[in-house]
Amino acid sequence: MLVLKQADAPREIPRLIRPLELRQYRYFVVLAEELHFARAAERLSIGQSNLSREIRSLEHQVGLRLFYRTSRHTELTVAGERLLESARRVLAAEEHARLGIGELRRDSQERLRLGICERVGCSRIGAAITAWRRTAPGIELRVVSRSGRALLWEIESGLLDAGITAMQVTEPGIATEKLWTDPWVVALAQDHALTSARAIELAEIAREPLALFSPAPGDTFERSLLDHVPGFDPPLFIAEHPSSASALMTWVEAGCGVGLLTASQGKGVAHSNVMLRPLRRGLPSAEVRLLRGDAPPCRPLARLIESLRSSPT
Repeated sequence: MLVLKQADAPREIPRLIRPLELRQYRYFVVLAEELHFARAAERLSIGQSNLSREIRSLEHQVGLRLFYRTSRHTELTVAGERLLESARRVLAAEEHARLGIGELRRDSQERLRLGICERVGCSRIGAAITAWRRTAPGIELRVVSRSGRALLWEIESGLLDAGITAMQVTEPGIATEKLWTDPWVVALAQDHALTSARAIELAEIAREPLALFSPAPGDTFERSLLDHVPGFDPPLFIAEHPSSASALMTWVEAGCGVGLLTASQGKGVAHSNVMLRPLRRGLPSAEVRLLRGDAPPCRPLARLIESLRSSPT
């Protein structure tokens, strides 16, 4: 068995390792995509301490450090990046096997596989799918929830026919189009002084602790947000990055600060003690996009895309 050598390896030469389990691959891939133990644990529906223990066990088993981690930051090592490529291939093969050879060979016009980014799901998508079903009787639709990066990879790998996300994507072989925009809203505790306003300026909340739940999480989005408010001194105080819209609403309801999320995210998790007010200027609306391969779509997919385009607000 080939053992990778790199600076992150322990001093002892690792013994031949037993084959990794699919569960270990899944835990590793999810953490590699999120680079955040709390978010990865929530996505896997396990405790954060359990995930940390599993990753330590995996690193011990392979004899290599896979992640650099501090109290504020997690990133892949060189060995981790190389293992990620292999782990994704293993999970893709497992997915193919699970679906079964017969199902995989079904004609593409009899089944569609749609991925929805975890952060953009809303009633508008559900209404569009309901309308599409009336035009496509007998077509099986499989819908899965994925992180933005996993969504892109599964479309590239042929595991999904299309995906809905708020990520900005410029990848060879991937066609993307804007479906609609999702305006930003401010979440306020019901006793907050700004609840009397019909709309709120970004400057009015610039000095308050802010919880940010973006439809496409990551450093790129946060830098873009800060770029839109260069005149604030001190800059926006982003105190919390909740792992879900519901967690943001609870944080606001507890009086910890104000929240910033999109209108569809807020509508989906309404809290009676939290008020939502439109954000007036200061930040461009989020764009919800459809991703697919760049080949012409089959007829059922083309009809689904049209239904999404025309779905009511």
